[in-house]
Amino acid sequence: MSQKRATPPLNPLQPVLYIECCRAHADYQRRATELHASLADALRTLQPDLQLQLRLNENNMPRLGSFEVAIAATPTESVQERQVLWTGLERVPVSAKVPHVDDIIAPACIALRLRHSQAGSSSINLVRTSDGDITKILQRRNLQ
Repeated sequence: MSQKRATPPLNPLQPVLYIECCRAHADYQRRATELHASLADALRTLQPDLQLQLRLNENNMPRLGSFEVAIAATPTESVQERQVLWTGLERVPVSAKVPHVDDIIAPACIALRLRHSQAGSSSINLVRTSDGDITKILQRRNLQ
């Protein structure tokens, strides 16, 4: 009998990033947690009190070759209530299956409705360095 690892309860007032990642690729789970950390950091730049929660492979066994990213403004059991940010099911090669944070930041902000209330005060530019790291640059706009 296999034991399922207990997951901490979700805060019902904070958004959740749902990632389905294939278990056959050993580094997908590591890359999923890195993507979550990068996205959470970028979103906190726009809304400092936001705490992006993470759920990995929450709905049954992940599909072979999958790397899918969805977000919800609050925790939800329903897959239909989540906004899909990225699907890597049909992407080839394997290196193209996992997004960079700059590939999903704009749709995440739209799904969480962050740009509307924050658009006049700041924006985020994400710059990919030669070694693949993401550097965030926050630019404040002075509106007169």
